[in-house]
Amino acid sequence: MKENSSALYSEYIIDGIRMDSTPAGMLMECMTSDSDEPSSGHTAAGTVIDETKDPVPGAAGHDGSETETYLRKVIDLRRKADAAGGRDFRLSCPDFHTRLRIASSLIDTLWRKGHFRLENVMLSAEWDWDQTGIGNMAAFYFSARAASEYIYDLGARLSSFGFREDCRQCRARFLPAGTGASEMQLQSAETDICDEDMACTAPDSTRAAQTIHMDTERKCPGKAVNDSRSLLIYIPFDTCGHRLGGSLFEEATGAQADACPEIRDPDYFIDCYEVVREFVEDGIVLAAATVSDGGLLPAAAEMCSGTGAVIDVSGIAASYMEKDTVRILFSEIPGVLIQIRESDADYVDSQLLLQDIAYYPVGHPGREDGHTVVKHSSRTDVAGILASLMSGLTSSEGED
Repeated sequence: MKENSSALYSEYIIDGIRMDSTPAGMLMECMTSDSDEPSSGHTAAGTVIDETKDPVPGAAGHDGSETETYLRKVIDLRRKADAAGGRDFRLSCPDFHTRLRIASSLIDTLWRKGHFRLENVMLSAEWDWDQTGIGNMAAFYFSARAASEYIYDLGARLSSFGFREDCRQCRARFLPAGTGASEMQLQSAETDICDEDMACTAPDSTRAAQTIHMDTERKCPGKAVNDSRSLLIYIPFDTCGHRLGGSLFEEATGAQADACPEIRDPDYFIDCYEVVREFVEDGIVLAAATVSDGGLLPAAAEMCSGTGAVIDVSGIAASYMEKDTVRILFSEIPGVLIQIRESDADYVDSQLLLQDIAYYPVGHPGREDGHTVVKHSSRTDVAGILASLMSGLTSSEGED
């Protein structure tokens, strides 16, 4: 692959409309003053003319009784993508795919050792891109725009960005800066303090360096502890509805007629991130998984691969008024699945309610066969949800 800054600094005309800014111009808005601007000595390389890529039509049908089959296919695709260095970019939904990649990377930092907040995290952005196909460069432009908007609104920052030619595929990566070292690069949340009657004073950089840090090691494991009385709590980090467009489920089944989730609530993401990070630092989280690629059920299956679990999403269905269980299980809404002690449930409840964060107890780890299965409950009222959870405490085997 070859570095190519011209794609970053070119003007773009997409669907006959001249875009207001270059990709680099938009991304620079997310960088700190000491960040590394790519390709010093760059020059504008003319104009890129392209058109947007329409979604490929496909069959929308899926069967709720085939959940286990879907799960195997999605997990297989996810593992292949991980082995290949990441998922191929969905050119027909660049905004969704970009925001999902950013959200997933930021959520992954939650599980690290250290003391930090979301506004301290810095990301590096890299696009490996096949420029030859119709719609490819339009998708890159909209990906850069979505990245700029979302990272800025989340209060995070870019440390660097780059574009490389790739004749085989299109991929976008957003990684915490400095992951190759023992500690990741963070930005201080403290800024110069100014007042009309006094001079600006810089914060104590030594104190900031001592208090703000992020290690590459996890503080909480990614595999569930075998405690059938503990709770599995699902917390979506966005308020969007469940859709299967652009998902691994769509890729695995060919069901390409659904829209993509609209990930557009950065303020809610920030609230979720800060509360969950406090839980992690305080040792309340026994184990945790990032809900992203593949959705909730694959995350639960991977997290509980050693213990098994019975997952009940009736509470989610009632809250969203969503009758399609498959959408709930496989929609790629960024979020977390955490395991907590039963004794911490009241505290977790109070902290999440205090911040108006929706959360859903979805089950307990622990099945003799080690499998993760979905419990289909017809009771979606509050009493039914509580009854379902209580039954899980008295039976570690769940349902077949």
